[in-house]
Amino acid sequence: MTEQRLPENAMTVSGGSAAALHPGVASGTAASLPPGSPLFRFAIVAAIALALLIPLLLVQNLVDERASLYRNVVRDISRTWGGQQQLTGPILLIPYTERQITRRRAPGKDATDGDNGSDETVAESHWTLGYFVLLPTRLDFNGDMSPQERQRGIYRSLVYTADLRFAGRFNLPSDDALKRAVPALESVNYAGAYVLVGLSYPNALRTVGPLVWNSSELNAEPGIQPFSKLKNGFRIPVRLSPEIREYTFSQHLAFNGSSGIRFTPVGGVTGISLNSPWPHPSFQGDMLPASREITDQGFRAAWEIPALARSYPNLGTLKNWPDNFASFTAGVELYETATHYHLIERSVKYGVLFIGLTFLAFIIFELGLRARLHPVQYGLTGLAMVVFYLTLLSLSEHFAFLPSYAAASACTILMIAAYVGAALRDVRGGLGVGALLTALYAMLYAILQMEDYALLMGTALVLVMLGALMVASRGLAFESQH
Repeated sequence: MTEQRLPENAMTVSGGSAAALHPGVASGTAASLPPGSPLFRFAIVAAIALALLIPLLLVQNLVDERASLYRNVVRDISRTWGGQQQLTGPILLIPYTERQITRRRAPGKDATDGDNGSDETVAESHWTLGYFVLLPTRLDFNGDMSPQERQRGIYRSLVYTADLRFAGRFNLPSDDALKRAVPALESVNYAGAYVLVGLSYPNALRTVGPLVWNSSELNAEPGIQPFSKLKNGFRIPVRLSPEIREYTFSQHLAFNGSSGIRFTPVGGVTGISLNSPWPHPSFQGDMLPASREITDQGFRAAWEIPALARSYPNLGTLKNWPDNFASFTAGVELYETATHYHLIERSVKYGVLFIGLTFLAFIIFELGLRARLHPVQYGLTGLAMVVFYLTLLSLSEHFAFLPSYAAASACTILMIAAYVGAALRDVRGGLGVGALLTALYAMLYAILQMEDYALLMGTALVLVMLGALMVASRGLAFESQH
């Protein structure tokens, strides 16, 4: 690419004479952005960069579509394997009867007696059945979570298997406490009590050991009736005696789940101890663990939750029990670092910035080499940078993100560097473009890995690149005047 230039003296004479004879002509010509001016080149390149927004948006839509399909598959795996499990209980239900008195207006006398009605009321009494809700005095959970990976097609989902044991004790309330809860109490059916355990996904149960109740082993049965405050779980019939005030219990459970596990701290004091080889826990719920230890080999966490931390009592009745009592929880999620779809979505957001910075660098190379790239060559280079995200998406669905990113970026850098070097007929120019793109894609990978500092790193990249371009283009004004 060669550029024909008029002799310097001819340019000076013609330019000077034009400016002297017609002062307004020079300003009008500059305002019209002649094709050879650097400002015109900037305008064309900016238009090409903006036009590349269209294929970038198409790639973004494709990433969103694939990510949505991935989430649907993960939800389907969670549904069949077991979702986020929440364990509530054990809770003791004790039947009772109470006398209820209703008053109604007495029927009026016969109309022949001259009286249309009566103000007298008649009291009627009847017995109704109810249930006391009694919570444990002490409750301890001790469990291990073993993470696993389930695959369907090309998609993978993180799940877990929990091996859990809970133990504690119930203390029967005094007669005065029962009377305060139900003033019209008639009798308590201690022989018809139930122990209830709520579980979000009982279909994911693998092992349900017998409930060891004061040294006796009792088997569970499905359903949690009549406790309507929970949706799913199981119950164990137990026999109580008013002469025995304390009952100890323990049970072993093994179940599947996904995402995480939550506990409803129903004990007067609830202790929770969890272990897992997963190194990325995310503690959730209304109470954080009192102690925790996180290493590359996994985590260990322990909670100690007093009854005063919650808003419902240790003793109540079923009809007055709050519907949302299970919303107060403590637990942990097996946090997955950003999926490759999330990383690609974030990288596409930097697409326009990277294309713009690359094009600005090309303009600087043009000015330094006294050569020009055709607008079509700018467009093809920009499309190659867009195809990088498509290549990354395709590879990352089959391989780990790092090798996929390395392969996609290496392919893009080599292709663009060779193309620009051939177009400029300058090997050093092609190598310079390759070095620039290598730095850009290395910085992009660093930004993607730093979730908490991504904005800071992205802003620093913009400032550094703009500063470098300003230094490289500081002589443009001087050259344009001469």
